[in-house]
Amino acid sequence: MRYIFGFLVLSVFGLTSCEEPMVEQDPYQLIITFTLDDQADRQDNLGNPATIPAGNAAQSPDFKEMGIHFLGLYPDKFTAYDQGVTLLSTPTTDQGGIKAIDFDQEFMFNQEDNILKVNLDDIEPGIYEYIRSSIAFQKYEIDFNLKGANLPNGIDDDIDAKGLVASFLGYNTYINSYQLNDQTVQVQQNKAQGYFGMETSADISGFPFSEIIEATAPQTTVPNPIFDSSPVPAESCVVTGRFPEALIIPADPSKDIEIEVIISTNNSFEWVDTNGNGVYEPLLQEQVVDMGTRGFFPVVQ
Repeated sequence: MRYIFGFLVLSVFGLTSCEEPMVEQDPYQLIITFTLDDQADRQDNLGNPATIPAGNAAQSPDFKEMGIHFLGLYPDKFTAYDQGVTLLSTPTTDQGGIKAIDFDQEFMFNQEDNILKVNLDDIEPGIYEYIRSSIAFQKYEIDFNLKGANLPNGIDDDIDAKGLVASFLGYNTYINSYQLNDQTVQVQQNKAQGYFGMETSADISGFPFSEIIEATAPQTTVPNPIFDSSPVPAESCVVTGRFPEALIIPADPSKDIEIEVIISTNNSFEWVDTNGNGVYEPLLQEQVVDMGTRGFFPVVQ
């Protein structure tokens, strides 16, 4: 009996002893942090250092939000725009009659909520020297002056004001509506690159003043330092940045990879300064000439 008992004990032990269950590893990720920086280098369309032209003035807006339609990696400066590795591509729609970016489905970020994660298994292994992005939307606050306003007699029109701008930079964007401060602007159609709406707010002799204006900026700067070897589609607002040290995506990743993308907003809102005082005065017919970003600088952390 003792042999049988021993057998039973061993059998019970064998049934109750097992290996710990396998814990499935979450996929490793490329973690991209977007930083809006008004002190970063200011570039022109070719990626060269850019100063403010004589006769113009500019300011660095207070950015609230930015929207991206496309983000991709490129092995070298000879890789064509449509031959990169796509990290993000938001939907388009023909609701406005022809193909357009769907504003409601863009990837939006701000200074606090500014991270995009892509599984490394979904990215083709390789060495990438460049990153490109179609920046399709910007929302920011600017300073301006109401000089030239038609105000009641005795009220000085030298009044500082704030304007919240929503600007659409993609080649074509279908906009249902967009929110500014207190008002929602209904559009329900396609808008070409450069369309913007601005809600103004000011205090006029103790009375709050608010107004919506809509217009189109004639130019959007799109820095592309490899323009000669790899141009981007016209009016696409696809900015290009080079990694100081190339980004390596391994075939068999063993950890997350982190990069920071610094987007220059250095004096990115530019206008014709008709009287040379450095103050934006739209009611004196000072025209906006540029509202694009001013550089795209990626760094592997």
